[in-house]
Amino acid sequence: MKQLVLDIRPDAPPTLENFVAGANAELVATVSLLASPATAEQLPARHIYLWGAPGSGRSHLLRAAVDAARAAG
Repeated sequence: MKQLVLDIRPDAPPTLENFVAGANAELVATVSLLASPATAEQLPARHIYLWGAPGSGRSHLLRAAVDAARAAG
């Protein structure tokens, strides 16, 4: 008997680039601006409230925004 090797990789980490925005493209653009110190000043408010049904991508978007903000400094 020979063991089969399955090419299974972990899911990609959540990023703003791999978030499927759908009808929420404006939200993703705003979160992208908020994640960067250089562009956050362009926004009228520096806070955002996310809500949605389970599975809507809130956690993905939040984790992606935090990682983007850390990378931007």
